[in-house]
Amino acid sequence: MFKAEQCTVCGECLTWCPYMEMSEEEARREFRKLIDGESTPVAAQCVSCMGCDEICPERANPFSLIIQRQEEQGEFNRFPEAKARMELAYSLPSEVRPGAPGGPVIDLCTVSPMTHWLFDGALFEGATFLMGGDYYCGIGFYHVGLSSPVEAHAAAVVDRVARTGAREVVCYHDDCYTLYKAMAPEFGIDVPFEPISWPEFLYRRMKALEDRIRPLNRPVAYQRPCASRYTPEKDPFVDRLFELIGAPKPARSYEGENAFCCGGGIVPRDYELSNRIKHQNLKDARDAGAEIMVTLCPMCFMNLKKRAPQHGLALAPISDLCRAALGEIEIG
Repeated sequence: MFKAEQCTVCGECLTWCPYMEMSEEEARREFRKLIDGESTPVAAQCVSCMGCDEICPERANPFSLIIQRQEEQGEFNRFPEAKARMELAYSLPSEVRPGAPGGPVIDLCTVSPMTHWLFDGALFEGATFLMGGDYYCGIGFYHVGLSSPVEAHAAAVVDRVARTGAREVVCYHDDCYTLYKAMAPEFGIDVPFEPISWPEFLYRRMKALEDRIRPLNRPVAYQRPCASRYTPEKDPFVDRLFELIGAPKPARSYEGENAFCCGGGIVPRDYELSNRIKHQNLKDARDAGAEIMVTLCPMCFMNLKKRAPQHGLALAPISDLCRAALGEIEIG
């Protein structure tokens, strides 16, 4: 939700944006147009990386205003196929695959088929899995300039997860964690369970399995997903996890608040820009000395898997990095 009373129209959100070039004067002028509901190229040029919400010095949530204007101006009409796929996701077959009593409850949303091989081994012993359209968080709509479907379905999604009776629900997809931790409370929806981010879950499990860890001793870069802009408080678990498994994280230009998105959300808007961002991001990781690029979001994995080898990088989901440290698999 945009907090107009906190916004000073400083323009920093737009001058910082790595996907648009705008002077401070232009930024202030164009953001004032957004506030006043006037036409501005920002609505069309925004690639929905969500970074401006995190970078805003006043925490006024400028992206919330931008996406509101995108929806009002019908930006989503430019992406009919992506919009249709997301709408269809709510009706995908759903399943609760029970595990052992007391085991973790893991929400896989609708994205698990992209990385279906991940959920074997010691990390997932006794886990109950929730999957399918009943548990679709919908945050992906933000990437096509729509926010209303997320709010419209949020209460029903939270209710279905709550019916499992779990006190803690682990979110494989960072978008789901964002829905439960950040967006649902903003919508005034009570979340009667504690959402646990994927990095926190993996850190807990690896800590419990610490005696089995064989340090990787390989430098690893981390691809931070867009939705982490809403929940940066979980990022320290990534650092703790890397330290625990002996995966030094080299300092690079595009990390933390300055992280590049994976380029997936940019593809339908500007393929050339998306391709440039992907290669620039991967080159930065390799130049910093990384041998492996690790992804948290399955969409990031899918968007970078073809290009990472071109830069001499192995690409792996973060849970596979953990499984490699347990000796269950090898990476690259």
